[in-house]
Amino acid sequence: MSIDLVALRRELHQIPEVGLQLPQTRARILAALEGLPLEISLGTKVSSVVGVLRGGRPTEGKRPVVLLREDMDALPVEELTGLDYASTNGNMHACGHDLHMSMLVGAAHELCSRADELAGDVIFMFQPGEEGVDGAKYMLEEGVMDAAGSAPTGSTPSTSGRRSTRTAPSRRSRAP
Repeated sequence: MSIDLVALRRELHQIPEVGLQLPQTRARILAALEGLPLEISLGTKVSSVVGVLRGGRPTEGKRPVVLLREDMDALPVEELTGLDYASTNGNMHACGHDLHMSMLVGAAHELCSRADELAGDVIFMFQPGEEGVDGAKYMLEEGVMDAAGSAPTGSTPSTSGRRSTRTAPSRRSRAP
C-alpha cells in the first residue's frame, strides 16, 4: 500500500472538526484518495465524501453493491494527552473517528488495487455529523445509497422512499 495510514491518522487527529461542516477533514480525505480509480462525489449540505469503486469482473444480472461507512466528526472535548500529534483546537477525536477514517482510506486503497478481482461495486461513505447532528440523514437525502447506480446489496426501500440497510445476523464464533 502506498499510503502511510499511521501518518494519516495522526494528521487527522490534529485537525478535529465538530458537526456537519468539516472542510479541513474533507480536504485531507480527498488528498488521501487522490489518484485512485474512484467516482468521487461531495455533499452539498454537509462535508461528506462518497467514493464509488467499480469492480472489474463481469457479472450476470444486477451487480452486487457493498457500502463501507465511517464517521468524520470529532467532539468538543479538549485533548490533554500530551501526545506530539494531539489536537490543540479545543476539539478531539475522542471516539476514534480519526482511526475510522484512516481505516476506510486504507480499505479504499487495498480494494482499488484489487478492482479487477471484484464482481461488484463498493461505495465508500465518509460521513460527517455522526455525533448527534444527523449527518447520515443528509447523506441519504443526497442519494448515498444509490451512488453506484443501485442500492447496496441487502438494503430495502424504507417507507420514506429512502433505503435502509438490514442488519445481518451475528456470526460470532464462540471460543472452544
